[in-house]
Amino acid sequence: MIVNSLIIKVASRCNLNCSYCYVYNLGDKTYLNQPKLMSDDTFIKIIDRTLEHCLEQNLKIFTFIFHGGEPMLQKKEFYINFVNTANTVLNKNSIRARYAMQTNGLLIDKKWSELFNNLKIYLGISLDGYKEINDKYRVDHKNKGSFDKVVKGLKIGQKFLKSQPGILSVIDPSSDPIKYYNLMKDLRVKNFDLLWPHANIDLNPEGKPWENSSTKKSIVYSDWLIKIFDIWYKEKKQTNMNITMFNSIIGLILNFKYSGNEDFGLDEVGNLVIETNGDIQVVGALKLCGDGFTVSGASIKDHSFSKALETKLANLYYNSHKYLCNKCMECPILEVCGGGPIYSRYSSVNGFNNESIYCKDFVKLIVHIQNTIYSSLPEIYKDKFESIDYEEVVGFLDNFDNDFNQEVITENFKKLTSFSS
Repeated sequence: MIVNSLIIKVASRCNLNCSYCYVYNLGDKTYLNQPKLMSDDTFIKIIDRTLEHCLEQNLKIFTFIFHGGEPMLQKKEFYINFVNTANTVLNKNSIRARYAMQTNGLLIDKKWSELFNNLKIYLGISLDGYKEINDKYRVDHKNKGSFDKVVKGLKIGQKFLKSQPGILSVIDPSSDPIKYYNLMKDLRVKNFDLLWPHANIDLNPEGKPWENSSTKKSIVYSDWLIKIFDIWYKEKKQTNMNITMFNSIIGLILNFKYSGNEDFGLDEVGNLVIETNGDIQVVGALKLCGDGFTVSGASIKDHSFSKALETKLANLYYNSHKYLCNKCMECPILEVCGGGPIYSRYSSVNGFNNESIYCKDFVKLIVHIQNTIYSSLPEIYKDKFESIDYEEVVGFLDNFDNDFNQEVITENFKKLTSFSS
């Protein structure tokens, strides 16, 4: 099993207090036991383990993603030392390191921008949309909205950064999707991605039990996304805007190599999380499943990345698009959907042996995108492609017999999906 990127939690505290944050506000309290900032000793061990893994797996490119909390609470000297050390260690072995950071944008200024330019750190900024929507959730510790400060940081970054920052937005279906899309154009954002709210079978995006079962089956997210997709698809040659989710789905539909990611496709998910104390964990969104859920017992002090991937949850996460429930395994759009992000499939009753809470949304969105592409193809290519009947797929899912084709579930899969909080 190959790790090709690390999400490094360089700071375990944040200068915002977003209501939906899985680190601080959805029940997991493990951050309280973490150092506020990662030490130099820990980052040096991370680089040593990275070299070990790259040599073991013959990797020539490796990606470090600085994360938090808020990573810009860490000192500038930390990043200078990290990048210079990593480049020295890895370059000697013909390995190229790439760097990125996901930030809330509040602390971006000219000096930080110059540092990111010098260290070649690509910046992603979290912004959930126009002011009324962003400020419903992304607030500071005095409950004041962050929109104005984030936009200020974005504009500073756009002025001084050599690589223009991207935007990451959590979907809010109550917002106006066209207003959101126009905001991205107005802000001259060329690269952005849309994130499914962190929810699962038990808990809604606010971290509370779902009020009724019909709410879970809603397709409001796909309806919201389709409105953006349609206008983006028509004008993308003019705007030159990249929306990661849509590009990934299109790539999977057209069978482009390496189009899969944590959300869609059948590829392995080759990243791990390193906490500020050096603990090796998996994607933070799984903290939604229970306090301490992501704690594996693995640490960079005692475990290689390969050994860390042998832990139960890390193994499942790595293979999260392969270890799927019967319904997913038989679904007509499996190769594109891949079951969706693993956190959205969890329940305290069946572990991960469920279809995603967003199953119907995935179906509607993927079918719509595939049919849009099909309709735009020249006739000579249509025999190599096909349209999909949305109602047929939904009918299949609604009438699926969960006892059908039991052989697709191995004993290993049963063990891996038997998690409970």
